[in-house]
Amino acid sequence: MRIVRIISTAILGLLFFLFVAVDLVVFDMVALDSAVVALLPLLGLLLGGVLGASAFNRAHALDAQPAIEAAAAPASAE
Repeated sequence: MRIVRIISTAILGLLFFLFVAVDLVVFDMVALDSAVVALLPLLGLLLGGVLGASAFNRAHALDAQPAIEAAAAPASAE
């Protein structure tokens, strides 16, 4: 499941930054032969992969939190 989340967010990042690069070219903000047009989708791919990995790690850390708190709570003496 971890690899699927990383790959899917990386693909979404690629598509989003590709959309941004195409918009910059269409609205004449950047020339078509600029390096920015080639680097933005690669940056999106990398950023999406990093966000997917961190989201997976954070989700598992939050799942383990109640178990850690329950184990650390002192038992009441009754």
